[in-house]
Amino acid sequence: MSMTASDFEASNSVYGTVAARRLQWDNLLWQVPVLSLTAQAFLFTIALGGDTATLARLVACSLSLLVTILTVGLMGRHRQAELTDAHLLRDLEADFPEALRIHGEPWRKRRNETRIDAGLLDRVIPMWPMYKAWTYGLLFFGAAAIGVAVVAVAWPDLLQGASGP
Repeated sequence: MSMTASDFEASNSVYGTVAARRLQWDNLLWQVPVLSLTAQAFLFTIALGGDTATLARLVACSLSLLVTILTVGLMGRHRQAELTDAHLLRDLEADFPEALRIHGEPWRKRRNETRIDAGLLDRVIPMWPMYKAWTYGLLFFGAAAIGVAVVAVAWPDLLQGASGP
């Protein structure tokens, strides 16, 4: 059965909608960790402040741990949605000539073969799995929050500011 002009138009509309939605998920995915780092910086300023009371440190550390958990979860959901749409677009492109396949393995291959003009780091930096790196980095903030909370309770003197003359 051949595709009518109306079918082709509807197919293009669906493709454009899914492509726009995929881009939205990708943008949201990378906004989340940036906002999280802002919150983490604020909370660690409180938690590590020399004059901060133990209860305030524990509250800041608890909130930091909560921000970590929420951020990693939200990033995961955004990544899941983005990948779902990327895979759908790849499937829709299956009948396209290879030069027009802009999602999936053909695109990944072209991306991985493109140099970023970074000298010795040209092949190392773009190969880092950044979603995983950001996720582990954010989990490190959660672990640090737990560590600061333990120190605040067990060795509070370590977190006190320097005493005056």
